[in-house]
Amino acid sequence: MERGVGRSSGEDRISSLPEELLWLILDSFTLKDVVRTSVLSSRWRYFWLRVPRLELNISDFPNYDTCVSFLDKFQNGSNLSEFKLNVVRHVLGFKESVFEPCLSRVLKHKIQRFEVVNRMYWIQLIPLTLSVCEALVCIRLHMVRLNDFGSLSLPCLKIMHLEYVQFPTNDAVVMLVSCSPVLEELVIISNRTTDDVGDIRVYSKSLKSLSLTLCGSISNVPYGEAVVIDAPRLKYLSLNGCHCRNCKITNMGASIKVDIDVTFDSTDNNLWQRSIVHNFFNNFSCAGEMIISWDTLMCIQINRDFNPLPKFHDMSRLCVSMPSEASPKLVPSVLESCPNLKYLTMKLLPYSIEEEKSGPPPAVLPRCLVSSLESVDIESPITRKATELKLVRYFLENSATLKKLALRLDHERTRNKHKRGVLKQLFEIPRRSNLCQFVILKTTH
Repeated sequence: MERGVGRSSGEDRISSLPEELLWLILDSFTLKDVVRTSVLSSRWRYFWLRVPRLELNISDFPNYDTCVSFLDKFQNGSNLSEFKLNVVRHVLGFKESVFEPCLSRVLKHKIQRFEVVNRMYWIQLIPLTLSVCEALVCIRLHMVRLNDFGSLSLPCLKIMHLEYVQFPTNDAVVMLVSCSPVLEELVIISNRTTDDVGDIRVYSKSLKSLSLTLCGSISNVPYGEAVVIDAPRLKYLSLNGCHCRNCKITNMGASIKVDIDVTFDSTDNNLWQRSIVHNFFNNFSCAGEMIISWDTLMCIQINRDFNPLPKFHDMSRLCVSMPSEASPKLVPSVLESCPNLKYLTMKLLPYSIEEEKSGPPPAVLPRCLVSSLESVDIESPITRKATELKLVRYFLENSATLKKLALRLDHERTRNKHKRGVLKQLFEIPRRSNLCQFVILKTTH
């Protein structure tokens, strides 16, 4: 066999590959390297203009006009299906309005994925006009100002992420969702102080996942503002940072998973305001899985005398965060609201809180401890009072159906240490369930 065959002949094996493979190769290049391929041969001269995916970083250009001029090269005969614009560093001659016409032209192509990320918080929002986008499947906008919609149609859109987007009208969210008949995932992160988002009303027959984060001081939230959700196929709902005064869910999927990290303004003396926590959680009476943050649980406990939680009869999984020192008192009251719970995850926090004087634990055990609870997973730092060990004893001695109890100890978050031999004693505690397996694990960061 002769050595060097194929090299001396000057054969260009890469150029002979199918276009689909060449695009995959170019996709791993930086934008500058992609453009440099135009000098390889006549076939490569304009090939880079037909790439299906384009990500522009403003910092790669000397000014914004140059960036826009470069983007306009992709308008005629373009195969562009994915586009992302990153504005992460200031360059000379910033004019936010210069992007509006070129971004509108990009959207008129058969773009399937469109993303604008603006990290220049101290500069005006980038304007954008949405209209008819027949092929658009995914849109992600960050620090963008939407103009009036006019004629709007998003027939293929399945994923919509709107982070710190300034809407043209208070009903803009309703319009965006109503024009997206196959929408499955919606994420809204908004600052009520600056975004003027108003009411959040989501009506969708196709939506499966909704994440809503509303930032801003509660003093800036008018009493009339509300969150209204009507989504019969909804399987996952996340509510974060919302200062809830009026939340109504008229329709959602069965056994929905709910992630709640909200606070409540329930300090007013009138009856309606005092029952706000119960009214809020009553929306999720059919939830199958729930995650509750400590901020939310604290509001529940503060108002527990006149704002008791409803019963969650369908809930099988619960993840809850709470300070370790308060856990012996909080756990029974939380479990009482979940009579059919099977899986419990607890994240204990190394917080010091003002302890209330309280009597002995309730004589009647929560129903789930006796009839349904199968798994308990406790993640905890080593605390000064070894509260995490008291919790282990509580579950081992009282859980009749428990199959597994895991204690995950974090040795790095505090400087506390257990007394010698104390962990070994946990394995000697009599277990109410003969099937219970108890393990101690070390958490890793």
